[in-house]
Amino acid sequence: MPWSELDTAAVARALSQVAEQPEDLVDAYFERREDVELPPEDEGPGLRVWREEGFAVRLLRGRRTRLASRDGIAPRQFAEALRQVARAQPSVSYPEPQVGGARLGEAAAAELRDFPAAVARAIRAHHVGFAVRLTLRRHRRWLQVVGPRLVPEPQSESFYSCALESSCGRCGALLPRLDTAAAEEVAAAAVALFRARHAAPPAPYRGVAVLGPAAVAVLLHEAVAHALEADTLARGGRPEAALGLALAAPCLDVLDDPAAGPPEVRRTSDDEGLPVSRRWLLRRGTVEQPLADAAWSRASPALLPGAGRRGSRHLPPGPRSTHLELLPGDGAEGDLLAQASGGLYFAAASRGGLDPLSGELTLRLPHGRRIRRGALAEPVGGCTLRGQVADLLTRATAVGPQAVPAGAGWCAKGGQKLPVWATAPALRLEGVAVEGAASGDGGGGGGDD
Repeated sequence: MPWSELDTAAVARALSQVAEQPEDLVDAYFERREDVELPPEDEGPGLRVWREEGFAVRLLRGRRTRLASRDGIAPRQFAEALRQVARAQPSVSYPEPQVGGARLGEAAAAELRDFPAAVARAIRAHHVGFAVRLTLRRHRRWLQVVGPRLVPEPQSESFYSCALESSCGRCGALLPRLDTAAAEEVAAAAVALFRARHAAPPAPYRGVAVLGPAAVAVLLHEAVAHALEADTLARGGRPEAALGLALAAPCLDVLDDPAAGPPEVRRTSDDEGLPVSRRWLLRRGTVEQPLADAAWSRASPALLPGAGRRGSRHLPPGPRSTHLELLPGDGAEGDLLAQASGGLYFAAASRGGLDPLSGELTLRLPHGRRIRRGALAEPVGGCTLRGQVADLLTRATAVGPQAVPAGAGWCAKGGQKLPVWATAPALRLEGVAVEGAASGDGGGGGGDD
């Protein structure tokens, strides 16, 4: 275990010396990271390995946060960080508990070497052929949060990112594992780009759009998760004022549940060491419980903590989603298209963005298909779906009956890059605006912000 040599009891006792006031919240956040990359064939053979470790001590007093972070993990560094957050004189001594971690083994990653061939076979199975450059990375992270009274179980995450380039464009994906299904997912995204390579973008349009699960995942992340983060809500007033707000159509039930994500990234506690929960963001379109971390739940007691995430030990945690779920609808899958003739279908979104001040959402769509007589017809090129969140979410008229895993991709809000996951069915929107041409990015695993 990476933290087998970490004396959590001694760390907890040391932290208790910093919490001078009853309402003080103090904790220590230890992390170890490993990234293993298999570059494209034309960049030479061999794996590239990056490893790092460090910790942060945080003191939350009232609405002020003090943070002391270090690269590397050593007893003296930890004592210095305690002194820094306590703002004690150098003559004041703090204990130096054992904070080392067990050494990581060799970064074996045979699954990375086998995956490019699996993607090539999957592309050929679609009866097309074109050259691709594939960059693969395995991301692993081990976490341990320690408080004066709370020492949750260690947490770990392991997943893969894939970036594919071809003459038709780029596409990417976040994958919990590299198996046959993952190879087909990457191949299908690349083949869709290939088949739409000569398609013209649609003319500016307002009407029906059907989004596939991968596009829905990005939509939910931007229009629901980001919109209902406590720090985003605070820009417009009190975050708790959103409780009970009718934000979306009644057919939308959206949750954030880190414990229900893929097993490789499943969490029982957040990056503050607090238990995660099955949080209803929207129940029948009405806001039930926004995303909040410990700091925001203290400022707004009506908000529940447990959604604190951090992409770096050098920055404080913030409220973020981990694994979004859109509950499936009751209708048949064919009804989504049958009632959308003359509209557009978009399987994936390359990226999205939400302006927290204006509430405008932008969803970039690398390609799509026209819907004719209830079936998918000729392809269309890249375009952009745009609208106000409050208006766009009310335009959902039908939710597909089958929810499937669909990684929303990387989120980089506030400079903290984090993977976000989703499980979603298809979704039909009516009266939405589709305009312009999108960039050359492909679908799947798209970033945002």
